[in-house]
Amino acid sequence: MEALQAKEESKNLKSGLVDLGPRDAEREAEKMSFTVPVLVAAIDFGTTFSGYAFSFRHEFDQDPLKINACNWIAGNQALVSHKTPSVVLLKPDKTFHSFGYDAENKYATLAEDNEHEGWLYFKRFKMTLHRNKSLRRTTIIKDINGKEMPAMTVFTMAIKYLKEHLMKTLTTRVDTFTEDLIRWVLTVPAIWDEGAKQFMMEAAVDAGIERKQLILALEPEAASIYCNHVPIGVMSVNKGKTESYKFKPGTRYMVLDLGGGTADITVHEVQGNQNLREVHHATGGAWGGTKVDDAFYQFLVKLFGNDVLTTLKNDNMDDYISLFRDFETKKRTVKPDLEDKVTITLPLRLLEIFKEETGETLAETLPQTRYAKKVIFKAGKLRVHPEIFKDFFRDTLQGIIQHITEIMSSFEDSVSKILLVGGFSESPMVLKAIKELFPDKKVIAPADPGLAVLKGAVLFGHTPSVISSRISRYSIGFEVNVPFIEGLHPKDYKIKRPADGKTMCQHIFEALVQKGEEVPIGHKIENTYTPSEEDAVTGIGIYQSTSQNPTYTTEKNCTKIGTIKLRRPNGGWSEDSLIHAVVEFGGTQFDVALTDDCLDETYRHSYDFLRN
Repeated sequence: MEALQAKEESKNLKSGLVDLGPRDAEREAEKMSFTVPVLVAAIDFGTTFSGYAFSFRHEFDQDPLKINACNWIAGNQALVSHKTPSVVLLKPDKTFHSFGYDAENKYATLAEDNEHEGWLYFKRFKMTLHRNKSLRRTTIIKDINGKEMPAMTVFTMAIKYLKEHLMKTLTTRVDTFTEDLIRWVLTVPAIWDEGAKQFMMEAAVDAGIERKQLILALEPEAASIYCNHVPIGVMSVNKGKTESYKFKPGTRYMVLDLGGGTADITVHEVQGNQNLREVHHATGGAWGGTKVDDAFYQFLVKLFGNDVLTTLKNDNMDDYISLFRDFETKKRTVKPDLEDKVTITLPLRLLEIFKEETGETLAETLPQTRYAKKVIFKAGKLRVHPEIFKDFFRDTLQGIIQHITEIMSSFEDSVSKILLVGGFSESPMVLKAIKELFPDKKVIAPADPGLAVLKGAVLFGHTPSVISSRISRYSIGFEVNVPFIEGLHPKDYKIKRPADGKTMCQHIFEALVQKGEEVPIGHKIENTYTPSEEDAVTGIGIYQSTSQNPTYTTEKNCTKIGTIKLRRPNGGWSEDSLIHAVVEFGGTQFDVALTDDCLDETYRHSYDFLRN
């Protein structure tokens, strides 16, 4: 049905730059007009923590690592960090109230005073975009109490807050500074599909960022760029000054980006000009630090029961937040060789709720559980056996290790180093597991692994061409109609073309790029097609396949990922109308430019990977 009828004489794909006439030249001029921004501002919107950083062009030219990041302060003034929790708090009328530590503290105060009824509290909602395989603009997410809001609205509010906070920070340094001088960079996991990327892009535009000033940075790539600038091996030069040691051309290394929600893994090779070439497509899964939190939560469920924890969350949110903040600190510092028990301070209210619900104290119940010999309760604190605590990491580490092993096996000994970045990589448990798995590899972690993605995104914004090529994760193509060949094509796919009655075969997968193919940045593929009335109604299907050479879009390894929208001329297309399609690969996003010779216009961003 959603087929594009290809001209027989123009079926051969042509690679390289193409000339679509004056309108295409205008489009290229528009792209080039923002080549060198005055300032690059990056927003790293994470599952658990978010932040922003920026640098002026003159700062970048003098010292690329002179990057400004915000200091966030928790309500008790005891915690200062470069990131703030990815938490959004809405008022009962569903308007924005606060973000980050401010949102956490405000909601905790409301809950303590029993005034939180009707307020909406969203946390860790970024994973919605990773898990949801049928993502729509209208996708709904729930807050911690099950109240619903459109995901697009919540994401937009969060990005808008970070954007406006950054602009306020800028005004403290520069009296007058206009937003049109900024290139914005938004980080996304490399393993996200096109729909999730488009969702974030549209949320950022809704938040007030101009589309032409916005680019996406893939998180492990950003981290890789940063690690190619930081002093890994510091050399003394020019009377005591230091400069960064850069990997030699030909060096291949794995980037392991461990965040709160996901683990992103890719392999890069350094080129002669210090650009980076991807030699293994980005891959990974939901093996971030939040899985450790989930394991801890299940441990608490076995001790107290789900109902008790739910009551604590609903009635004493300040205690609930404090409990998991305490665990977060322990999680980041616990070591593999730990021999002493880990102390977890329990909120008094949790113990009271437990007794109200069960009629027993925790001290009376604990000896009857599976943890009788592994957990001690004393003076309002749990003393947890180190093996129990380290077991919280088991499933997460197994997923990461298995995936790394699979990738390394395809490279033999050509990958010599592993870059460990992301907030979760700060855990000594993670570092030891990686080093033990690959004793012959050099495992490198920068001094601030949690900021590697954020600072790398700023560097990427200044020099987007630093990534020279990427590996396609899938075969990607259009669904087209071709002349039907008896004995070759399935009879069920035979249709008659309305215009001239010619017999065609539908559901043909016309590959634009194959799985595993190395695609240079800016690589373009051109083809010419005849449009159909149906294409203006349903759009032209874009499909991806896990197979290298799919034949039909109906194969089980093929998935429709979106459509290309055509604008129908008044009165429809004539029989000899042509659509010239230029598909650009290799960037952080799929891009399409369509030229309709009937309308005599070229339009970009005509693809749609989201459903309303």
